[in-house]
Amino acid sequence: MSTTSGFHTHSSWGRTRRPKNVNGASSTAHALTATEYFTENQRFLHVQCGSAATVTKIELYYHATGQWATFQEAAPLVAGSEVKIYEIDGADKVKITRTGDNSNDTKKVWLMLSTF
Repeated sequence: MSTTSGFHTHSSWGRTRRPKNVNGASSTAHALTATEYFTENQRFLHVQCGSAATVTKIELYYHATGQWATFQEAAPLVAGSEVKIYEIDGADKVKITRTGDNSNDTKKVWLMLSTF
């Protein structure tokens, strides 16, 4: 991709030092159950839950196999008001199963990705 001045413009996140939201680098939007999010080849998945939300399953997708696989599963995997970081080297997409109805921030879950 080129700009009008002819310089290359990167379309992925590259190497990130701080977590970026899966909905876009400058987004603060929350994650939805069963929605597929591209990982942009980042190394770590950061999962943050509001006080009344939990994550019970994380699934990863690899283009090389064309299949979704369960990465982690527990009840709850990430509890309310908790943040956990998972190493997801090489995964192309991520999706979660979660509780909470998104009606307010206490019932939301956020997913972020980073290289470091």
